[in-house]
Amino acid sequence: MIYQAADKNNSNLNRALMGRFQSFLDDTSLNEIPLHGRKFTLSNERDSPTLVRLDRVFCCSEWEEFFPDSLLQSASSGVSDHCPLILGLKVNVQKKRRFHFECFWPKLPGFVEAVSQNWSAPVSSRCPVECIFLKLQRLSKGLQSWSQRKVGNIRLQLEMAKEILHRLEIARDTRGLSPGEEWLRRKLKHHSLGLASLERTIAKQRSRLLYLREGDANTSFFHKQARYRKKKNFIAKFQDGNQVFTAQEDKQQAALEFYENLIGSAEERCYSLDFATLGVQQHDLVGLDSPFSLEETWAVVKELPLDKAPGPDGFTGRFYKVCWDIIKDDVMAALLTVQRGHTSKFKLLNSAFITLIPKKADALHVKDYRLISLIHSFAKLVSKLLATRLAPHLPSLVSFN
Repeated sequence: MIYQAADKNNSNLNRALMGRFQSFLDDTSLNEIPLHGRKFTLSNERDSPTLVRLDRVFCCSEWEEFFPDSLLQSASSGVSDHCPLILGLKVNVQKKRRFHFECFWPKLPGFVEAVSQNWSAPVSSRCPVECIFLKLQRLSKGLQSWSQRKVGNIRLQLEMAKEILHRLEIARDTRGLSPGEEWLRRKLKHHSLGLASLERTIAKQRSRLLYLREGDANTSFFHKQARYRKKKNFIAKFQDGNQVFTAQEDKQQAALEFYENLIGSAEERCYSLDFATLGVQQHDLVGLDSPFSLEETWAVVKELPLDKAPGPDGFTGRFYKVCWDIIKDDVMAALLTVQRGHTSKFKLLNSAFITLIPKKADALHVKDYRLISLIHSFAKLVSKLLATRLAPHLPSLVSFN
């Protein structure tokens, strides 16, 4: 642990120390482990206290590789001026692993056949909306099984290929390799290159670095970015009044109650507005109710972002774009069903995940987090179609002011 002293009341000294400190970090290649729960770690305990971030924890890149799930939290200072720091080397939150459409699947041989086989099999429902739900469910399981057979564990295969290749190269230092061994050595080199490319693609998708093109940077950089984002967004605890929630179930309940109270409940209105009397300009919006066309829907599908964070179903815009010829008939039937108002089964495709992103470094209350909704891919397509239709009318519907 390395300590940095900073006088909050002397900004010039503080800036000088921070400049030297940053130079030290650059020279030693150390990374600071982010602190959860507190902004300052020292108080001089006066009536108007001086609060300083005095205590910090740093690690090198090799240490971070060994403990990727480490978490730094604060504890009560008790009788001390200092706030104790607790470094946990492994923090596990039990959660069910969900399906995620991998961006490299369409590049693998046999992908289109796997999708077609799972999608074209009959389902036990006549409702187009429920059919889409059942087919997406079955396809997610089928693609996971197909990927396990076709790809397997990328990291394990890569390590095994490197180990065998290393042993062959050691043997070549003392004797000549047989034709079979030389063929295997060359084969493993090409195989390792392909596996490394796949690992980099997966790591890039997990890191959420969408501004980099595929092939840029390296796998280690992507892994570090993903770990940093995970640590930064981890919610160690929630505080509500005098209560502090640290258990996963308690934190979920605290967030749920906060947003339920924030939204409130709908009340039945006993009055309505007469827009004709108010003199509101009338607009011809009949075209908004016309049935969705195949060309219109395909144009919207092409505009969907490829690998944005998926919702509960796990499918991204890349899936709809690549597999459109296979799924378009069922998708169009479900869209027209929803548009006609038959929405009794639409709840199957209208679910969403809620995720909380901290607004500031010392986020402690639920209100300190920004709420983001990750909606189902089909519901996203419906909303995108409606928004695209409405967009040309907005300049006349909403005044410039």
